[in-house]
Amino acid sequence: MLEKNYNQEKELTLRYHEIYRLHVLEGVGVSDIAKKTGLSRGSVYRALAIFESQNPQEAELMKKQSKDIRPDDYQKLVNELSCLKEELAKERLRADFYEEMVAFGKDVYGIDLKKAGTR
Repeated sequence: MLEKNYNQEKELTLRYHEIYRLHVLEGVGVSDIAKKTGLSRGSVYRALAIFESQNPQEAELMKKQSKDIRPDDYQKLVNELSCLKEELAKERLRADFYEEMVAFGKDVYGIDLKKAGTR
């Protein structure tokens, strides 16, 4: 279930990125993006706002024209991406460890830790 939510969230993030890229970098109008993606104009505006609020640094860099982007801007994004990937890997490992410990507690001691924590 976690992987399903993760994949849905990833697809949504990619869709928002593409909408923002089309609008800011290529100058495509909201109505044209709505026709191309099959979304309503309101959904396109919402996607633009959500992307900008969740990714302020990337949005700021995308607003710069391609001639204004310097190699160090690109390097900053690459560094941030690698840090975020490392953090994600650690969190996934931590979540997997927690799930294994819950399963171990249930198998060995007969204690359902998920239910015990809600009392």
